[in-house]
Amino acid sequence: MNEYYDSETFNKASLTSEELSRTDFDSCIFKSCNFSDMHIVNSEFLECEFIDCNLSNTRLKESSFKDTHFINSKLIGIKFHEIDPFLLQINFTNCQLDFSSFYQLKAQKFQFIDCSIREVDFTEADLQQSYFDNCDLLGTIFETSNLRSVNFKTSRNFSINLETNQLEKAVFSKDNVINLLDKYKIKVE
Repeated sequence: MNEYYDSETFNKASLTSEELSRTDFDSCIFKSCNFSDMHIVNSEFLECEFIDCNLSNTRLKESSFKDTHFINSKLIGIKFHEIDPFLLQINFTNCQLDFSSFYQLKAQKFQFIDCSIREVDFTEADLQQSYFDNCDLLGTIFETSNLRSVNFKTSRNFSINLETNQLEKAVFSKDNVINLLDKYKIKVE
């Protein structure tokens, strides 16, 4: 039988070295909680907020995140491609997502605001209409990714191959569009 929580606030809960399985959270708030190295399996988060939480190296196997927002949280090394993609919608504000993977994930209309997204794998991800606002994308991989209508206007340190990614209607600024030429090793003065 599934456990169910509705409109609850979890404050400073430390759930490390445990497994959370078949648990549903609806409109819950997690504040300063530690989920690092935890296994979250077959659980659902609907309209939840994670504020100042640590989910580093957490396994999210077959769990779903619908209209979920992470704020000021660490999500280092997360394999987002293992989550349930049905009705998936996540937004990130001031989060650290370094070394995570969105491989082949349909992540349309995601918002990444003021995030560190270093060494992240977006290979074959569908990021249509997503928004990267003031994000550091150093070493991040975009390979055969769908980046149609993605807004990179205020982001930096990205390297996107024009030949292997779909970039129709993607938005860049005059200052950062030069990053699209990295592959060609040309000098612009």
